[in-house]
Amino acid sequence: MNRIHPTLLLIATLLAPPALAQDRPPVKLNFAVYAAGLNVVLVESQTDLSDAGYRIDLNYRSTGLFGTFVPSEIESFAQGSWTGIRPLPLRFANWGTLRGKERRVTIDYDHGQPILRRLVPETEDNRDPVPPALQRDTLDTLSAMAYLVRAVTDTGKCDGTARTFDGRRVFEIESRTAGEDVLRPDYRSSFAGPTLRCDMKSRQLAGFQHDADDAELKKVLDSQAWLAPLLPGQPKLPVRVVFSTRFFGAATAFLTDVAPGVRK
Repeated sequence: MNRIHPTLLLIATLLAPPALAQDRPPVKLNFAVYAAGLNVVLVESQTDLSDAGYRIDLNYRSTGLFGTFVPSEIESFAQGSWTGIRPLPLRFANWGTLRGKERRVTIDYDHGQPILRRLVPETEDNRDPVPPALQRDTLDTLSAMAYLVRAVTDTGKCDGTARTFDGRRVFEIESRTAGEDVLRPDYRSSFAGPTLRCDMKSRQLAGFQHDADDAELKKVLDSQAWLAPLLPGQPKLPVRVVFSTRFFGAATAFLTDVAPGVRK
């Protein structure tokens, strides 16, 4: 977990085409991420979907003993409009510290195509840059999350593929509907009950670290997300996510709180 995991930011990925969203108020979600039996990360997010557009805000910070040795806090947001049945991103940005070092990314979009405006640090000695050809026709991870929520709301399914670009890496993600599932009560979570389960496979396409071996280059990461309606009139939103980390193996994000948000 030396970087923000793409599945954690996405919670899932883009899939089936949605109908126009209703003008619902924003929703705030809090998650606690557990790995190796410890609470290692806290995530706060706000999802705001309307007919006019969308905005997703997210705060990620390490906590507990892990936070003491790997201090990290990243703020992110994405905003955009809709074109037909697809999201049209306008801007994605994140900023903060990762392992105690400053990190910043700003991506603007011209007719849906990413333009990397700012990247701090500009280069990483141990990582390959992403070729421009592989940046084209990608979504930022938070816009993909907005698309997922609309897709599930409209179709009840999460089958499809997407490519995401976060300024340093490109991932290809495939998702399929695993069906209805019931989550049992868990002391780490505020939610229990029926959900829609989405199973995902992600593969990195670009932005590899130089020390990556052949197995790492070809590695496919499995993850699962469970979505459920949380407030009256709201779409199904993520309530639990299981994903892989570099240091801890499997990690789980548990929903701990849900509340109405404030439109920005």
